[in-house]
Amino acid sequence: MKWTDIRRQYPDAFVLLSDLIEERVAANTFRIVEGSVLKVSQDAKEIRAAYQECLRRGQQALYALPSTPGDFIVENVAFMGRLA
Repeated sequence: MKWTDIRRQYPDAFVLLSDLIEERVAANTFRIVEGSVLKVSQDAKEIRAAYQECLRRGQQALYALPSTPGDFIVENVAFMGRLA
């Protein structure tokens, strides 16, 4: 489903997405163009739990907040911490 359609259909909800299609904006910046909707909820905790479950299963997922703008831009940031 196109991101513009997702925003139009679920304007005030948290949305969990998978199977993302991205468009490169800059070296480490991407625009989410479309994805599969896994879950929609008004409850942030519910979406966060579903997101964590996806990660446990090794499934790539991303969630959008109700305030996510029309252009859903994400940035891949290098890990800055220490590995134990």
